[in-house]
Amino acid sequence: MLPNSTKGFHGTTHESADEILRTNFRLPARNSTAYLGDGVYFFDNQLSHACNWAVKHAGDRKRGTKVAVIESDISYGNLLNLANPEQFKQMKWFKAEYERKAKTPTTLATIIDIIAEKVNIDVVRATRILHNPETLGPGFSADIELILAVRSLKNILSKNLIWSGIIGYL
Repeated sequence: MLPNSTKGFHGTTHESADEILRTNFRLPARNSTAYLGDGVYFFDNQLSHACNWAVKHAGDRKRGTKVAVIESDISYGNLLNLANPEQFKQMKWFKAEYERKAKTPTTLATIIDIIAEKVNIDVVRATRILHNPETLGPGFSADIELILAVRSLKNILSKNLIWSGIIGYL
């Protein structure tokens, strides 16, 4: 793996995975209200989370739906790392100041999009703790996700289908 890079895992339908492998990833429509704003979403070095996401969220989720995971080498490039407590604290401050001056609430995704466009962020990285995490001991949980929103497609350096399955037969 290259310095300043990681393995990303993207869960999707098998049909979408075939299209991505034939052509390329596509950025979703602008003004997305997704968790980390605009970008193609990956789990950072977490294959099992991508597999679970594909099964639970990709496609129509009916028995017999084919799902898949694509592994990609991701260059962080100009990284907004919200897994870093200091950067997360600055983001929360900016959000509070924005809401105070605009006199209206806004989403974290909107704030991320504003900052990312202003300073040319390539990748946003954050942690998410799921509901009811299974504790492995003090401070440890199997349910912490590391999520990447790749805003610049040039930062996706490779793409390989590494897992597929059929819902209801896994």
